[in-house]
Amino acid sequence: MFNKLYRNGQLIDMHIHTQYSDGMYSVPELLRFVENRGLDVIAFTDHDNLEANYEVRDLKGNGGFCGRIVNGCEIACTYQGKKYEVLAYDFDLDTLAQYPVLNYEYQFALEEKRLEALKEIGARLGFKFTEGLQFDPVYRTAHKTFFHDLANYPENQKLYQKYNIDKTDNFYRDHVVKPGAIFHCYELIKDTPSIEEVCQKIHEAGGYAIFAHAFKVYGEPNVKGLVKELTSLDILDGFECIHKKFSLAECKWMSDYCDTQHLLKTGGSDFHGDGFKINGKRFAPEYLGYVQNADLEIKFPIKK
Repeated sequence: MFNKLYRNGQLIDMHIHTQYSDGMYSVPELLRFVENRGLDVIAFTDHDNLEANYEVRDLKGNGGFCGRIVNGCEIACTYQGKKYEVLAYDFDLDTLAQYPVLNYEYQFALEEKRLEALKEIGARLGFKFTEGLQFDPVYRTAHKTFFHDLANYPENQKLYQKYNIDKTDNFYRDHVVKPGAIFHCYELIKDTPSIEEVCQKIHEAGGYAIFAHAFKVYGEPNVKGLVKELTSLDILDGFECIHKKFSLAECKWMSDYCDTQHLLKTGGSDFHGDGFKINGKRFAPEYLGYVQNADLEIKFPIKK
């Protein structure tokens, strides 16, 4: 069951990815989609870059979208040796752009190092891949460059079975960053900033720091404990309470928790494109502004 996301009676989607990270569609295409869907407020939240925000700023008339576009970004971070993500919202664009980890050259160099680490692990495990494989910016990330190359070699099929790798899995979350996964190593997270640093930079830019999709995505065994622990750090402004992978019970628990702690509540489709499926249903553009199971309203102030 899919329900609309609302804030103060407005249809809203605060978690959308473009081609500037791992989304399928360009900014103009997405703006046409959300206008056709009747959305009122959106945010482009690409991974570790602000390019979509700059493109929006340069567009005339919001590219035909009649609603409000809030600055957004999904920034990777670490906490106690594990990798998580924080959503930045409503920040001053030029100020946050000074944060080096959001710089294209910085990210490019980081992905090159990560690819070398993946190749080293892959060779040790017996995987076949292209000799001299280089990071391909078309794929945006080292893990996508590596995974797409592995698919070119039929002999890797036996290893997929041996290590329980499904081609439809999220290779990055299930087999790379998850502690204990076969491609996990310290090299893949050591240059990722701490959650404390990321939140500080967001706040210095006048934005809100929201912990992204606590349930399901990270494989965290004790999500409620993690949420309470992060709250005690007093660095986050809120949590993403509504997400396409959350059950209704998880949405309600997160929403109620934020209410009791006087924290902000956000939500979004985490839209990437046509290739995503939920319970066998293809997650296509018509689901922008929709998530499954949620019947809660977002509590999120937007600066004028």
